[in-house]
Amino acid sequence: MNILEKLTKIKSVLLDILFPPICLSCKSYLPGTAASPKAGEPRPAFAGREKDNKICKKCLESIQIYSSFFCPKCKSRVPDAEKSCHKEIKFLLAPAADYQNQTVKNLVWFLKYHKWQSLTNILEPIINNYLDILDCDFEDFIVIPVPLHPDRLKERGFNQSELIAEIFSRKTKTILELNNLKRVKATKTQAELKNINERIKNIENCFALNNPKEIENKNIVLVDDVFTTGSTMNEAVKILKQAGAKKIIAFVFAKA
Repeated sequence: MNILEKLTKIKSVLLDILFPPICLSCKSYLPGTAASPKAGEPRPAFAGREKDNKICKKCLESIQIYSSFFCPKCKSRVPDAEKSCHKEIKFLLAPAADYQNQTVKNLVWFLKYHKWQSLTNILEPIINNYLDILDCDFEDFIVIPVPLHPDRLKERGFNQSELIAEIFSRKTKTILELNNLKRVKATKTQAELKNINERIKNIENCFALNNPKEIENKNIVLVDDVFTTGSTMNEAVKILKQAGAKKIIAFVFAKA
C-alpha cells in the first residue's frame, strides 16, 4: 500500500468516526463504522457492501420482488404478457417491487430528491432479479423512459427513469430510445397532488413525439420509477398508441 492509499484509508476511517454512516431506511449504523462489532466479535461478511450501498442487509432483505405482470387498473396479477383483465386498458404493468415497503420508498426518494444516483447499484440487482423471475422475451421491444421537462431535467441533473431504463435495456439487450418521446409542458410534481383528478389534469397533453412514424407497429417498454395512480403512464401510453404502437408494457421499479 503506497502513501496515497494509506492517507485515503486514514481519511475514510476518520470520516466514519466523525460522521458514522447510517442506513438510509432504518437509520441504524452500518457495519464497518465506529459502531461496528467490538474487538474480537465476528464482522458481517456483508459489511463493506452495506457501507458502500448506504443500506443495511436487513432492510435490503425486506424488499419483496414481484414475479408477474399486473393489471394497471385493478392491480390484479396477470398470468401472462398477453392482455390486461380490463379491455379498456391499453398496456400491462410490470413492477419489480412494492412501493409500500419503506425501504423501496426511501430508495426512490433519495434517488429522485437527494440525487443519490449511486443507489442504482441497489436498484439494478432488484430489477434483474425480477426480470429473471418474469422470464419474458423482450427481444422485439424498444425501451423508452418517461421523459422529464427540460426545466426539471436541468434542475435535477438527470432523469431517474432513464437510469432505470438503462438497467432494463442492459439486462434484456433491447434498444434504448431517448430522443423521441418528450415532455412539452412543465407540470407540477405528481407527488404534490393527492387528488386523482388533479393529477390527471396536471399531466394532460404534456407529452409529444419527435417522430411518430418510428413508433408505428412497434412494441414498447415504457419505463418510469413508480406507478401510483397511473396518470403519467396513461398519458404517455395514449400518445404512443395514437402513433400506432402495438404492445406496450409499463415497467417500473415499484408500484403502489
